[in-house]
Amino acid sequence: MFDVGMFEMVLIGVIALLILGPERMPEAARAAGRWVGKMRGFVTGIKDDVKSQMSVAEMDELRQLRNDLTAAQTNLGKMQQNATTTLNEQVSVQATASESLKIKNKTTDQA
Repeated sequence: MFDVGMFEMVLIGVIALLILGPERMPEAARAAGRWVGKMRGFVTGIKDDVKSQMSVAEMDELRQLRNDLTAAQTNLGKMQQNATTTLNEQVSVQATASESLKIKNKTTDQA
């Protein structure tokens, strides 16, 4: 995260040893270790919360997408039914027109 290498760690340790002295250095190292552990736990908790919230948001988005697709499928089915009905009506009108033309042609031919 902070990209602290070995050299930086040694430098921090030497400076802490010079400032705190050898008597208080172990106690300070333990306290620093506790704080680092608490911070890691805190960051891990936040990461888990963010992941779970993202999962909930993604699931809601997927549910919405599924509902939209279902509605689109229903509308497509209705449009197909309407098109089929219209096509059938046009075919029957054309058949009727064709029949009446045949009858008209027969009466014209006979006269």
